[in-house]
Amino acid sequence: MNNINHILVFDPITYAGGSKVATREMMDLINRKKHHITILTANPSSWLLRNVEMINMSHPKWLPISEHGKGYWLRQLYFCFWLIYTRIFYGKINMAVGASGPGIDMPLYLMKGLLGYQITQLIHGPVGLSRSIGLCLCKAQHVFYLKSAYPSLIAAIKQVWRKKTETVQEENVQNLLRTHHFEAFVNGISDKNLPSPCQYEAPSLFWAASLLKWKGLDLLLEVINFTPESNRVPTRICYLLPENNALPTTEAPQEITSIEWYHQPAQLDRLRSQSNIFISTSHQEPFGLSILEALTAGMCVIIPSDGAFWDLVLTHNKNCLKYKPNDSSSLQQQINKATSNIQLIKTIGKAGAHLSQGYRSEQCYLNIKLAVEKRSLSALSLNEVKQ
Repeated sequence: MNNINHILVFDPITYAGGSKVATREMMDLINRKKHHITILTANPSSWLLRNVEMINMSHPKWLPISEHGKGYWLRQLYFCFWLIYTRIFYGKINMAVGASGPGIDMPLYLMKGLLGYQITQLIHGPVGLSRSIGLCLCKAQHVFYLKSAYPSLIAAIKQVWRKKTETVQEENVQNLLRTHHFEAFVNGISDKNLPSPCQYEAPSLFWAASLLKWKGLDLLLEVINFTPESNRVPTRICYLLPENNALPTTEAPQEITSIEWYHQPAQLDRLRSQSNIFISTSHQEPFGLSILEALTAGMCVIIPSDGAFWDLVLTHNKNCLKYKPNDSSSLQQQINKATSNIQLIKTIGKAGAHLSQGYRSEQCYLNIKLAVEKRSLSALSLNEVKQ
């Protein structure tokens, strides 16, 4: 492994999610002939990649799940031992990839000086407001973030100089952004992982996310419960149940007529293709990879008009339908509008699918791939440029 760039992906989260799917797509672009990938994970089933080394990192039940205080630092210390284990038994690490955010990937920063690797930090959502997170962002060689996370990044970095004046904080932040590699990215889907096209025969609702309260499943359930049973259309709900998590969640499954429940289904693509209306109920979704997948599948996407990423990109009545955030009657109105007109579903779905063509992982993740591979744009081959 001496002549090969050894890349370690650190993933201490015990359940699947959109951010892992995105990171998996990024790592799938890495040239395996010149780069060796080791994935240190608490959830191996999330990483269906070929030609990678997989380390199943246990997450004992006694391990605290608190997000601050002594319990938080005890958990970070536990994961530090796993990094030492990886270094001893799997060789020198050249590049460490933080797949979640500095608050979760803290062990990478604690062990950086001892193990001597560089860090590429991926940020899929807002970061916490703390000096320790700000220090991590200062130490990373590369920080790639979703645009929605930018204000929280600035706020966290300012905490490093929190005893200074606001003017000094702002000046130091701008100096850091000029000298370090901070870059925004958007998610994409690779050509080989494109979702199957949805059906346009009969209206059917589809919802897919975790059961965390901020994902908003309660809103959709309220709408369906309020709808007379004779007027309901088939609904498929695919959900993840977060483990070792202190955040509030929605109870599932529930006995509700017209709803089929699927817990982390392996056949997610097939279930999505059998529907044609995708409902997003998330509160301020940082990106929403499931929305991109629904658009690519040609579904009629219904999203809240909350100023989040897809609300700014998509146009109501053209390539999506929008409702007032957290407003069940508004959501009900848009669902009724779609379910009563199969041609509208098809027209909006086709327009959304056309827009989604601009979100392919080969282009969206190119700079992340180069950073992880320790290459520059000038080092691209002709074939890579054509992609």
